[in-house]
Amino acid sequence: MQYDAAGICQALRKWRIAARLQQAAIAECLGVTQSQVSRWESGRDLPRPHNVEAIRRLIWGQDGEPIRALRHFVEQSGQHLLLIDARHGIIARSRPLRASPNPLDRFGWVLDPQRNPAFTPAWRRFLAILDQPGGVVGLTLTLPFRQDGEFWSVTLTKTIYSVAGMRVCLAEPHFARAHGLDDIRFEETRIGPDEIERRALTLWRQEPEPNTAALPR
Repeated sequence: MQYDAAGICQALRKWRIAARLQQAAIAECLGVTQSQVSRWESGRDLPRPHNVEAIRRLIWGQDGEPIRALRHFVEQSGQHLLLIDARHGIIARSRPLRASPNPLDRFGWVLDPQRNPAFTPAWRRFLAILDQPGGVVGLTLTLPFRQDGEFWSVTLTKTIYSVAGMRVCLAEPHFARAHGLDDIRFEETRIGPDEIERRALTLWRQEPEPNTAALPR
């Protein structure tokens, strides 16, 4: 797929929005400033040939391997990002989530359906969506939990789309303190061929008592 400098800027903006990424994240991966990415996307500036090639590799990958480019993007990112495959396996982690310690070391059990049964309904729904072909799906999972006698909540923002014939998910987890065990929220946003967003919300009520497996022994 060939693009001139102006076309690659339009492709970059479309890909970034579909992946629900901020310009700052793209700038970090490309080694430029956020304002430079903004100028490219708005058409106020055109990338030089080496920038065009870097953008092309980011979007489609080297030698037509976009999954490699997406993995590289996640691994080099300073944000909390995960790249997940269709079996819910982690393909890549960003730098903060590879450091030790990191939030997944402490709270990773929350997103494991075998260790946290409260996550199971949302996990099954997520796998069902991954199995569906085509289309971009945005998900936001909010899951309150309790650990070490304190209430917490994880908000997991996910974008599912097809890359090189594979269904993959770009996920950004955020952990914060909470006031109690509220309902689990699973929000879906689908972008159809008509580019109209369609939203759906599913709630699962948690038991009033916390999962004893999560409490200190």
